[in-house]
Amino acid sequence: MTRVRILLGAASVALLLIVGFAVVRNVLHTGEPRAADCAAKVVAARGIVGSEKEAFLRDARVRQIFRCAGLDLRIDPSGSREMVAAMRNGTQRYDFAFPSSTPTARKIMELSHVTEAVRPFSSVMAVATFTDTAAVLRANGVIKKVGGSDVILVQKLIDLARSGTRWRQLAGNQDSPNGNVVLMRTTDPADSNSAIMFLSIVSAVLNGDQPIAGTDALGKVMPDLCRLMSYQGQKPNTSEVLFGEYVTDGPSRTPMALVYESQYLDQASPEQVPDDGKHVMLFPSPTVYAWHTLLPFTDAGRTVGRLLRDDAELKDIAARYGFRPEGRALPDRPHPPVVVEPPDYPVLETMLDQLGGFNQETGKCAR
Repeated sequence: MTRVRILLGAASVALLLIVGFAVVRNVLHTGEPRAADCAAKVVAARGIVGSEKEAFLRDARVRQIFRCAGLDLRIDPSGSREMVAAMRNGTQRYDFAFPSSTPTARKIMELSHVTEAVRPFSSVMAVATFTDTAAVLRANGVIKKVGGSDVILVQKLIDLARSGTRWRQLAGNQDSPNGNVVLMRTTDPADSNSAIMFLSIVSAVLNGDQPIAGTDALGKVMPDLCRLMSYQGQKPNTSEVLFGEYVTDGPSRTPMALVYESQYLDQASPEQVPDDGKHVMLFPSPTVYAWHTLLPFTDAGRTVGRLLRDDAELKDIAARYGFRPEGRALPDRPHPPVVVEPPDYPVLETMLDQLGGFNQETGKCAR
């Protein structure tokens, strides 16, 4: 009888150990925090955010981390100009704003009288293209090595647009079905921050690789800006649409697209660049960093910013979405060799107001 009790007791202990191991293993495997570690009360934290961060902020793991901290994260995706327009009407609806560039962040800080800002991660503007396209561009002097890295020379693209050179007119590319002028495709600057970054890059090149310092200097750069935007025809409203066209339509329609580096390197979203050896990402020379800057309006917004800045798991997830978390070394991601700063928001705003079609006879913007 004693022997039976000992055996039953040993079996019970073994079963408890097995169940306990399974529970611990499940927690470790799923990465979900234990309920005991989470806040008992959850409040909403609503933010207006750049659309390129939407997939990251809607990720179930991200939402769970915020919920565990007592926040139900709610977001309204928005373009840069739309975000600024919303902030002109006050910040009452939101706990934070999360734009994608320094000029937009500074403008919102001015409108909302906010002095706090958190920059949890960044992305670099990059060119998504194709290996065959890159070979043609390299043969025609558009791609060169700078600082040991192949880059796309923006000045060369400006020169090709000025001369009206078409893709099929490039040396070694006579059989191309693409009869359009050689251009880097962008989004619509009226709606999208990534196109505004394109204007920042080109205007700096036209200004001796320096950002335009005031609206008085715009006269010398606007004709080329109007040409480069007008020659594209209809443009996507968001960087997500442009990136989708690059992935699905191929080099005939979108041989070069200005995208966020994070989109190209994203390993978490459903839409990813095929690993087929036919696609390649290069930095334009120069390029700009897109600093994703969170501006808190309430205590809930401050908590969102603190978690994005300090939480190690959120940094890991952000890196998988292709972003560059602050303070996180990413050895597999080289720094672009030539970087410029974007102009201040008032200059960009005036630039956008003056942007229009291009009159080939006068060589000026047509409004």
